[in-house]
Amino acid sequence: MAHTRLRKFETNVWYRGTQKLNNEFCMVVDTGDFVFLRGQTGHDFKGDFHGHGDAGAQAEQAMSNVKVLLEEAGCTLHDICKVEIFVTDRGWLDPVREVVGRHLKGVHVVMNEVIVKGLARPYMNMEIDVYAVRGGA
Repeated sequence: MAHTRLRKFETNVWYRGTQKLNNEFCMVVDTGDFVFLRGQTGHDFKGDFHGHGDAGAQAEQAMSNVKVLLEEAGCTLHDICKVEIFVTDRGWLDPVREVVGRHLKGVHVVMNEVIVKGLARPYMNMEIDVYAVRGGA
């Protein structure tokens, strides 16, 4: 299946020298029908982190990113089919759910919520994965 990779980046640049590995990733893989987004956190597209210690603020940045990335792939929030929320503490679930729910009002998605021991960086309290199907609304 042919696919396009959008917003390619190198981790040693993204994380500004805090990572010794030089992995190459992208923000979006678009297969034509399916659109897969990289897990979104409190990082904006410049690599700056928003919401230290505030999972709700991190989720706000993440959902803002989701909207932009989907639009760049020719989709909308209504094309989202599945959302996975990862939090590092059960107490972060409600603030993250609140933000996601506000952004996805009227979009009936399937959702998983997972409590994990940690994420890629210690200052990250949450991460949101999104899977979309073009024209799936």
